[in-house]
Amino acid sequence: MKLALVGIWHRTLRLIGPVNVATGFITMGTVALAAWAMQLDSQGDALSHQLKARTASAPTPDQTVQARHVPVGQQIDEFVATFPPLSQNPADLIEVFQSAKRHDIQLPRGDYRFKNDVNIALVVLTATFPLSADYGSTKGFAADVLRALPHASIDDLRMTRSAADVGALESSIRFSFVYRQP
Repeated sequence: MKLALVGIWHRTLRLIGPVNVATGFITMGTVALAAWAMQLDSQGDALSHQLKARTASAPTPDQTVQARHVPVGQQIDEFVATFPPLSQNPADLIEVFQSAKRHDIQLPRGDYRFKNDVNIALVVLTATFPLSADYGSTKGFAADVLRALPHASIDDLRMTRSAADVGALESSIRFSFVYRQP
């Protein structure tokens, strides 16, 4: 069977030539590609009709959500109300120290500063802590604080290593805690 096919192939090449054989294969490929494109086009039309049908039956945005017309001043008041009161600050600092303890980090001192503007309804307390710990402990400590206190952010984190073979990093981390004005 194999020899018969090889013989047919050789006779075809001699009879019509290699260029015409190649042209025939290209033509058959083009016809197959065109048929496939037409099938894709009809499938695309069917999907388009399905999408239009679903869109027509879906509720309009006016039906699902009523627009809330709130004055800007009230929006600001509602935003400010999402922050904890300043009286929560001692509990937040206790959480910072507990997180440090969980990660075997000593916080021997801290630099605390209040930023208070009478025109703004929020107070910001920044707390800067020098620490000496490995990278994993420092990262875990910072992540714990941010997870526990969503109104906190890291403003600055600096890490230095005295030598390449030293595991502990000398770091400084500054957190900002945002509170409502009393």
